[in-house]
Amino acid sequence: MSAPLSKAMPNGFKGGLVASVVVLLFSLMLLVGDIAAAFVYFSQEATPLWVTVVGALAVLGVGMGFSGLFVLMAIAGWRSHREAKRVEVISPRHGGGSQG
Repeated sequence: MSAPLSKAMPNGFKGGLVASVVVLLFSLMLLVGDIAAAFVYFSQEATPLWVTVVGALAVLGVGMGFSGLFVLMAIAGWRSHREAKRVEVISPRHGGGSQG
């Protein structure tokens, strides 16, 4: 059974997760636009410089978006693993049973 997002992920991670997804989606839109522009200028001898620059920015953005998601999920998994290994020791005097 999975925990709700509010309990499974610390508050600091939510902003990073949103930022990574926004960067990834924006970069994918840039990449689609760049591919369309490359097809438009395909018949010319030289592709305009802006098409190359937008393509490079799109590829860098996709890489940054995926790497941001990977780092956030790796840190969250490490914290979850560390929390799962934590052992709570309960004293026998505070056991809660009836003692006479």
